[in-house]
Amino acid sequence: MNRIYRTLDQAVDRATPRKLLWLCIALFVVYFSFVAFARHDNFYSRRLDLGNMDQTVWNVLHGNGFTLTDPMGTAQESRLAIHADFLMILMVPLYLLWSNPKMLVLVQTVIVCLGALPVYWIASDKLKSRKLSLLFAVGYLLYPPVERMMLHDFHAVALSMTFLLFAYWYMCRKRYVWFTLFAILAGLGKEQIWLTVGLMGLYIAIRNKKIWFGLLVSFLSFFTFYYLFWRAIPAVTPARQHFALVYLSDFGDRQNVIIKNLLEKPWIVLRTILLPDRLYYYFQLLIPLAFLPLFAPWLLIFCAHSVLINALSNNALLRQIDYQYTSDITPFLFVAAIEGYAIVSAFVSGRLQSKYGRHLLRFLPGIVMTSIGVTAILWGELPVGMQSRFLYFTSSQPENSVMRQVEVVVKPMYTVSATNNIGAHFSEREHLYNFPLNALSADYSIALLGDQYAWPSGDAQKSAVDELLKSPDYTLIIHDHNFYAFKKKGL
Repeated sequence: MNRIYRTLDQAVDRATPRKLLWLCIALFVVYFSFVAFARHDNFYSRRLDLGNMDQTVWNVLHGNGFTLTDPMGTAQESRLAIHADFLMILMVPLYLLWSNPKMLVLVQTVIVCLGALPVYWIASDKLKSRKLSLLFAVGYLLYPPVERMMLHDFHAVALSMTFLLFAYWYMCRKRYVWFTLFAILAGLGKEQIWLTVGLMGLYIAIRNKKIWFGLLVSFLSFFTFYYLFWRAIPAVTPARQHFALVYLSDFGDRQNVIIKNLLEKPWIVLRTILLPDRLYYYFQLLIPLAFLPLFAPWLLIFCAHSVLINALSNNALLRQIDYQYTSDITPFLFVAAIEGYAIVSAFVSGRLQSKYGRHLLRFLPGIVMTSIGVTAILWGELPVGMQSRFLYFTSSQPENSVMRQVEVVVKPMYTVSATNNIGAHFSEREHLYNFPLNALSADYSIALLGDQYAWPSGDAQKSAVDELLKSPDYTLIIHDHNFYAFKKKGL
């Protein structure tokens, strides 16, 4: 009888962490979906990038190809001119159920939160402790870059974060059919993810001794990146090169020149990556994981290229944890953190047999828990977070009601010029211009002034509104506070 009770207790002990994990995932999906929906409904989402993504999916659905309106121009262009994020094509069937930008937000939230599952499995396999595995899985959900990314519009590469975790898990389990599926899904999120997949192929060849399969994965992935970055993307851009190369303009103006300078001037690279703001960026990435990834640096090779790109960029946004630029870094920080925990734990238990060592081993989970908790409060998006935007995103703007009225009136067949801060509400159409572009030729011109990030400037937007007020070709249909909606006469 005692054996039966012990068996039942063990079964409950095994089941409880899994149930708690699923409960946490469900709660995070509900909470972040609610806040992200409120953010959009209250007109805090943006044309860059939720509107861009929504317009692309809508255009594919309606037979206009993988296209959108140039965010900084007036011509229709291939989405490939910006990124090779073909995952958006897979969103099209979902738009048959609900054609709305919030569908993208919902998909992103669900898939990103499901990334906690492979984190749990990887930790359980390595640490042989379901409680520690639950700690790392919840740590993933509380990781500030993950939370803040879920409240920054939609990006296909955010889905790659979860797919890379699944791919890594199946790679470690040597289940290569599933690895291939998730590796392809990850690569379809953004062109540079193929570099990560290529490195995983080398891991399979060297560590898993699956030489031919690993080399094939590596060759195909590196070739795909080369083709997309050097051939396909430049072929559909006016400048005949990837737009993001401007972020590395300190090192040259073309791909080959940049690479040559990076290789020939390592002292400049070293000086740049050690600048104070770069060190703070590394700190923000590592402190939530108690710096454990540093104990398994070889696993960081999978994301080293992305960290280097972010560190060398002259665009400071790439080094902020608010955006999607950590999507292919986060998975391997957690993988390395789990491995680092195992290494530290083994060192303490094997080398420090003293009373001090035993105490340190006992408090190690508490150190990790403290790092996760403190940083979640400092930078996280739960209501308890010091920088949480929960109240901001769930509060209405004075113009909300009239903006919703206009949103309903402006049908998809009309062309629209809208400011970036409200563009995501008018993106389900073939032609959408970034106000003040085509403000005096679009069917509708709609502006919400006062945006601190106004493009090209607040003055330029105000000047365009003044021109529309004087134009004999447009009628002001609604004006409320900073909101103006104009309709071309004769429609």
